[in-house]
Amino acid sequence: MAREIANILFVCTGNICRSPFCQGLFTKVAAQEGLKGLRADSAGLLALPGNPATFLAQRVAAEHGLDLAEHEAKSVSKDLVAWSDLILVMEKSHEEDVSTDFPETAGRVLLLRHFARYGSRTRGIADPYGLDYNAYRFCFLDIEDGVLGLIDFLCSRSITFEPIQVICYEGYKSNESPRSFVRDSRTLNITKIVDRWYDSNTDAQSEVTDYFKVLADDGGTHLIRYNRLLDSWAVLAR
Repeated sequence: MAREIANILFVCTGNICRSPFCQGLFTKVAAQEGLKGLRADSAGLLALPGNPATFLAQRVAAEHGLDLAEHEAKSVSKDLVAWSDLILVMEKSHEEDVSTDFPETAGRVLLLRHFARYGSRTRGIADPYGLDYNAYRFCFLDIEDGVLGLIDFLCSRSITFEPIQVICYEGYKSNESPRSFVRDSRTLNITKIVDRWYDSNTDAQSEVTDYFKVLADDGGTHLIRYNRLLDSWAVLAR
């Protein structure tokens, strides 16, 4: 995505359940995380302008510290699309409709669950409209997973990694684990791998990043990562 993300538009069908959940939760959590310069809005592809959030949407939102009492539905418009740096939709059909109606959004429209921390990143989020309380509650939890993953992604933009050279242990696969690395023209030997994990990239491609939290013989703790797609190593800048 070429443009910097500052304005985020959440889109669903009627703008009375799912996208208001997204907007309210994102705004709340972004403020809690101290993320500056981010704004969120919501709209519907088939919205009836002025419609309030449904009673059950307001109830479930209130249970999570959100107030949707003043929400009024609005339609996706050219102005909203032009304002948006990132458009997050609930279903694949929404993605197709936005891209067809507003071809200028190419590269800016994604499923909200593209950022999900758990489960599939390619499925949609079911519409609870007309269903019972539990449908709304589970819908909110599904949205929460995507929104919190989005917040994690946006927070990571401020984290800087510096390229490094690494000598690795070659076991059952290449670059299995680091043994030493060069930083500022100094070779640091890794004395212990404290933790390790991996994360799939959110761009839906094959990239996978391995992370290693290590102790080195300089007495410090370092976070280093290996990008499998680019075959490159980097260390978290201090």
